[in-house]
Amino acid sequence: MAKLKQIRVRSGLYIGLMSGTSVDGIDAALVRLHGAADALKATVLAHHQQSWPASLRMRLLAVMAPARVPVAEICDLNMLTAREFAGAANKLLKKAGVKRQNIIAIGSHGQTVCHLPPVTRRDAGSTLQIGDNTVIATLTGIVTVGNFRCADMAVGGQGAPLVPLVDKLLLTHNQRTRCVQNLGGIGNVTFLPPRNSNENVIAFDTGPGNMLIDALTTLSTGGKLPFDPNGRLAAAGQVHPRMLRQLQDFAYFQLPPPKTTGRELFGEPLARKLRKDFRTVRCADLLATATELTAWSIAESYRKFLPRMPQEVILCGGGVENRFLMSRIAAWLGLQGCHRISTIADYGVLNQSKEALAFAVLAALTLQHLPGNLPTATGAQMPAVLGSISDPTISRRRVRAVKP
Repeated sequence: MAKLKQIRVRSGLYIGLMSGTSVDGIDAALVRLHGAADALKATVLAHHQQSWPASLRMRLLAVMAPARVPVAEICDLNMLTAREFAGAANKLLKKAGVKRQNIIAIGSHGQTVCHLPPVTRRDAGSTLQIGDNTVIATLTGIVTVGNFRCADMAVGGQGAPLVPLVDKLLLTHNQRTRCVQNLGGIGNVTFLPPRNSNENVIAFDTGPGNMLIDALTTLSTGGKLPFDPNGRLAAAGQVHPRMLRQLQDFAYFQLPPPKTTGRELFGEPLARKLRKDFRTVRCADLLATATELTAWSIAESYRKFLPRMPQEVILCGGGVENRFLMSRIAAWLGLQGCHRISTIADYGVLNQSKEALAFAVLAALTLQHLPGNLPTATGAQMPAVLGSISDPTISRRRVRAVKP
């Protein structure tokens, strides 16, 4: 990996697009980047969040692994999701009053529908994010970088997590050891040693974030609630000891990093199984147990797999909006000796824009032919330049060139 002081990105405006495993919406962030990477500054100038159309969201959830669906459905959704991503970028530009000509590039994560890392298979693993970046580039008129995960997998990595490099560039402290804990559909941590330390950055998926809680809420309320608002339902329940022990015994929690997981393990199929196996358990108790699992898995992962407990934990992601989950995480981390807990908003970054910001930074690195992965986080054999680049201006020049 190149030293931080050797990494430079082109200063200017970028857009990051992100939709996570919860499929609750698209976040679009307008980001200004400037400075060398050892002092990289990233400022979110505007943010736009839009929900997926209800019918499209249901179709996306229906095709996610381990579902078996016709390839034509995946093909159709690849185009439809790209149009939604492009629409989000265009609305962001209008909201910010910025012309597309002033944007250097878009970094689009795409929508993950299947992620099969090597830790779960004997082969090299595979991943699929739909929302074709060529369509986004064409509909926005802006160079678009997408499909970030495959290059890391090609050199033996998990294809995730990819945000840790951005965490390292933006959130490393001069003296303190930090953990950046994301609470998306899946929970993942980045362990950041102090800036001049010889220690490696460590990152991995800790287990479920909001995913199991959301799935149980949706099933238990007949779809009336897609998530537990502020954890109110869980707070009214009691942890079911036998269910929690059963979940804690999952082999994933014993696997050492690098490791990643997803909907295949902690998604709707697991929620349906729990409701069947514990059919007499109240909804509130199911949610209290799933919430406790997320909080426990974070603290347990730190205890098992980090060199030491961090001096500070920075929380981000949708789970930050769940006050009950936050309180349970604080309680578990407190038992492990970590009492300094903050959120990404304390560092001037809007929580909803954090991962979109990350993919804007990754796009900037790709355009400069710089690695975007951290082998110590993904398990890759080497650093890799991530993603594919779609440039709409190239095709337009070619069209003009062939006109008589």
